[in-house]
Amino acid sequence: MTKRERTLPTYNHIMEKCNDRSLDTRVNQLANRKNRIVMGITQLNFEGKNKVEVAIDLLRACEPPDDYYGADSGGKDSIAIRLLSRLARVRVDWHYCVSPIDPPEVHQFLRQYHPDTQWDYHARGFWKLVHKKGLPLRQARWCCEVIKEAGGLGRTIIVGNRRLESANRSKQKCFEKHSKVDKIFLRPIIDWTEGEVWELIRKHNEPYCTLYDEGFKRLGCVLCPFVRDVKREIERFPKIARLWRLSCDHIMKRRLAKGNATFKDGQELWDWWISRK
Repeated sequence: MTKRERTLPTYNHIMEKCNDRSLDTRVNQLANRKNRIVMGITQLNFEGKNKVEVAIDLLRACEPPDDYYGADSGGKDSIAIRLLSRLARVRVDWHYCVSPIDPPEVHQFLRQYHPDTQWDYHARGFWKLVHKKGLPLRQARWCCEVIKEAGGLGRTIIVGNRRLESANRSKQKCFEKHSKVDKIFLRPIIDWTEGEVWELIRKHNEPYCTLYDEGFKRLGCVLCPFVRDVKREIERFPKIARLWRLSCDHIMKRRLAKGNATFKDGQELWDWWISRK
């Protein structure tokens, strides 16, 4: 038995713990024990390992027999988990859930630098859904389920979520089952900072989307309900912004026909939506 086999749990053992709803296993300890303080990726924890080594240990420990399903959004965190997976030498098939409201620069980056990523079209007919369901809101963000979360059923999914990104993600664990569907998530950079992600990318000279050089800190759906600098996105991505504006007209047409409209027309709905009130 090798040192690695002695110190890391088997996949079956992890699954047994996962099914018992006991997630405080060695896998989570590997990710969490060293994160009591903020540290760069080269700083060592109490076990003498840095963050890269810990992430590699996690990827190797949790590798499923049917390979990982990798979630590749084209953003910096996806670049980091792809690189870590290569360093760990684990088997991954990468997938991009094609979003009709992602910046075109993201599509261009993926085509050029991640040619092995499979494009999955789960969101066909997205704009018709907008007309039917209404505009996504901070408390009713139905779009993520349609665009970003449709793939990976029955698989162990590597994602680039980080706790510091949002209140919801701050509660996530590095290895856990989905609460509703048959999916397991592995988050190897769950406790990394944004600076540490960039440190890894620059250390290995990994290419990244040009939008970051324009000052964008996070890439994702244009005019996402969580975006605060709405004016900048409307000016930078006018074609997608126009599709959102036209959708407001379609939504109000349906609502006025049913007699349950809160706004008088599409323009009023649009003005309210982009005000982020």
